[in-house]
Amino acid sequence: MPMTSEQTNAFKAGSGSLDVNILHLLCIGALLAFLFLWAAWALSDVWTGWSNTKVRDAALGRFAVRTVLLLLVCIWMFAS
Repeated sequence: MPMTSEQTNAFKAGSGSLDVNILHLLCIGALLAFLFLWAAWALSDVWTGWSNTKVRDAALGRFAVRTVLLLLVCIWMFAS
């Protein structure tokens, strides 16, 4: 449900004339940046464990599938 003009004016007055769409894009960008940074960190950590034979092949595959699904679902739900 879109905001009414009164709600938009109240938001702009309370936020120092910040547009709602700009805040929306900033929040989504921060979420996606955090998720991709987390995925890169976790992949490097799992890769190190796999190369030292402390993580099995199946666990590496499960991690990759779960990470890709997490990123796709978050992009689909929040960035579309």
